[in-house]
Amino acid sequence: MSEPLPPLYLAPMAEFTSPPMRVLCEQYGAQRTYTEMVNAEGICRNSAKTLFLLETFPEERHVWAHLYGHDPARLAEAAQIVAAMGRFEGIDLNAGCPVPRITSQGAGSALLKDLPRLEAIVSAVVNAVKLPVSVKTRLGPNPQVPVWREVLQRMEAAGATSVTLHARYTSQGHAGTVHLDTLKAAVEATSLPIFGNGSVVDRATAEAMAATGVKAILIARAALETPAVFQFERGNAHALTEDHLALELRYREKAQAFSRLSPEEATVLTFRRHIFRYFKGLPGANSLRGNLMNLHTLDDIRHAIAAIPGA
Repeated sequence: MSEPLPPLYLAPMAEFTSPPMRVLCEQYGAQRTYTEMVNAEGICRNSAKTLFLLETFPEERHVWAHLYGHDPARLAEAAQIVAAMGRFEGIDLNAGCPVPRITSQGAGSALLKDLPRLEAIVSAVVNAVKLPVSVKTRLGPNPQVPVWREVLQRMEAAGATSVTLHARYTSQGHAGTVHLDTLKAAVEATSLPIFGNGSVVDRATAEAMAATGVKAILIARAALETPAVFQFERGNAHALTEDHLALELRYREKAQAFSRLSPEEATVLTFRRHIFRYFKGLPGANSLRGNLMNLHTLDDIRHAIAAIPGA
């Protein structure tokens, strides 16, 4: 019999972990979810599009707001606004995103090159809100600059309640070796709860990460293939599609006030990024992927998937 695993969480993913995906993943066993990255500056400026990223569905139970920025005062202000919404169990701060449009602002993994600023950000947010504050980061800018020890020391001093370590360096992006040995050393180097992240796609990879001693495991891209990954199953692609479409349509109806598209048009446009993943590897899936640009209505999607054998 396999050893019990630590809790499995849905990792924050820009443009993907909106309410529909979070609800689906909770239904399949995710014990915590995170919003996609939300710009603290946009929150402070009361940007409707930014605030929409903080929308939740009533059935969501364990969602955390995932914020990014580079200014301690503005992040603290944004955190207070988020906390006042009463929707979230905690606030998670991004110090690991390697995407240039984020790092060019001095945010995301750029903070690993300015650890005093990172500590000041976390301290400011901790002092601004009563919610627990966690940090998601990486091992360092590159293997030659492994700053994780200092990061953990500073996060503990700043009052963070936990740290998620994507067990890669910024220079690796989302590919290459997941450094489980270093993750294990990080767990042993601090009294802070450490969560693990990086290429967990099935029970075997989850068990390998669990062996490092992490207190929770965050699953990212594998959840895009199927939210049923939280049960280490594939799930029924047809049922997933119908459930996701219904949730996405609800979400897009909320966005109608500032969208140029109708809820159906926005749902279809968004769903083109999901549908081929759900049917990946099944007979007819390649044809479906090649036909994505011809899907314009919900009926188009339903007709396209009806041609694919049951999953």
